This record gives sequence, structure tokens and C-alpha cells, in this order.
Amino acid sequence: MRDVLDCGVLLAPGHETTMGAWIASHQARLMRVRLHPVSLAPQALDAAPPDSLARQALSLRRYDACILPVALHSLAWSRMALQLARNALSTPILLLIHDVKAPAILDLLSLGAADFISQPVCVESLRVRLIRLARRGALPGALPGALPGALTSAGAAGSVHEHPFNYLGEHPDAHCAEHAAHSPHASRAGSARPKVPADIVEHALNSLRHQYRRGAQETFRAAKAQVVNGFEREYIRHALSRHGGNVAQAARACAKHRRAFWALMRKHGIEAAPYRQAAQAAARMHEMG
Repeated sequence: MRDVLDCGVLLAPGHETTMGAWIASHQARLMRVRLHPVSLAPQALDAAPPDSLARQALSLRRYDACILPVALHSLAWSRMALQLARNALSTPILLLIHDVKAPAILDLLSLGAADFISQPVCVESLRVRLIRLARRGALPGALPGALPGALTSAGAAGSVHEHPFNYLGEHPDAHCAEHAAHSPHASRAGSARPKVPADIVEHALNSLRHQYRRGAQETFRAAKAQVVNGFEREYIRHALSRHGGNVAQAARACAKHRRAFWALMRKHGIEAAPYRQAAQAAARMHEMG
């Protein structure tokens, strides 16, 4: 690893001014870390659309890690940006959290963010996390969106051991796909439950490859519940993404009653509004271009 790390600070909508001041106040105290402001808004637009992170995924590879500021007013944008960029982004993303609750943080981590740190920032903690993310990203065969503790199993010297289970707690399992396809309730509404998309199964397998070994004290029921929860969350997100945040259409495609679909959304803290906003933004971009 190089002596000096280059870290991109993503200027998400609503954070352009505050993050400029944040860089100025923290740069002098961050030893061996260079902070670079990264504008996400295209020149023709005042604010960055949700797909801007995915569009700049290739250019972000010049940085060892990137910092994404997240507050209540930018939470929906951050969710959609990570969702759209999860298959393209290879640079580790560190969330800079301000006044955001735990369920929302867990949601962002499951969408591909590598780690998080809360405001006000401890400079030494920030430096350690950036170094850890840079080492993980430098490992051969590292996957985009790999879980934060993956580098520990690879034996990186001097790494900070933080189990990914402490952050996410759920890891999707491919067996859940088979269970959903053969469920006795699949014939409701006169049609079979939709086949689980291949990208969800692949994401689940990747998560399991990087999962740490569960302790012997964890029961079968507890471990199974974690896997099922992870699958439910990925399935609901994918359904909402396919149908532009239309809950009724997503529920119908999943052969579930709308109330049951709403119950799963509430259970996992998933909102439909960000998916509707992303669909509208994509439609506007299509009309413009």
C-alpha cells in the first residue's frame, strides 16, 4: 500500500458547501491521507441525478476509497445512488453519517457501502477505516460491495478486525430462491411466484463467500432467520426497482397481497419513494438524451 492514500469526497446533493468546509477543517489533521472533492453533478444540471454515482464508477477507481455524506435530506438519494451503482462500483464507499437512524444505515450497507462513521468524526478512527478499506480494495479478486470484514480472512497484516455481521446481520442464501419457487403459496392469484433474478442469487453467493464463520453458540433457528431476512430484503428491493416504486404492481408480480407486501417493506425499513424518484429521473434523462 502507498504511503499516502487518495480519498475522494463525493459532493452529494445538498452537501456541496458543507463538505467543502469539512475537507478544509479535516485535511490538515489527517496524516497520510489526501482528500479530493468529487463533483457528481453533470455540467448541464444543478443537482446530481441518482445514477451519477454509477456513471462515474470508472473514474472513481483512481481513489483508494470514497466518502459519501448522508443526512436525512439526502438519504433517499443515497439509497438510489448505491442501488444503481452496486454492480459497477469497485471503489470502497465509507458513509459519513449525520443524524441517521440504525435501520437506514443498515440498508445503505446492504446496498454496497463498505463501512460508516458518524459525525462528529474522530480523525484517527477515520484514518484507520480508510486504511482498512484501501487494503481491502487492493486485495486480488476483491469484489465490488464486498463486506467490511473480508480482508481479515485474507490475512492482511495490521487490519482492523470488524465482523461484517455486526453491521448487516443478514446474508442472503441461494437456497431461499428454491424455497420461494416451490412455496405452496406460489400458486396464489392464479400464477407462479416469479423466478428469483440471477443477480440476486449471485449477490447472495458473493455475500456468503465473504461471511465469517458463525459462532457455535448461534442456533440453527437464529442463523436461518438471518438468511431469510436477507433474502426478503433483496427480493422486495428488486421488485420495487423493476416496477419503478409502484407497490401494487410489484406485489402483483410477486404474487403477494398488497398488504403483505407493505408488511415486508415496513419490516425491513424499505420505502417506495426513492424507487419512484429514480424511475422519474431515468425517464427525464431518457427524454433529454
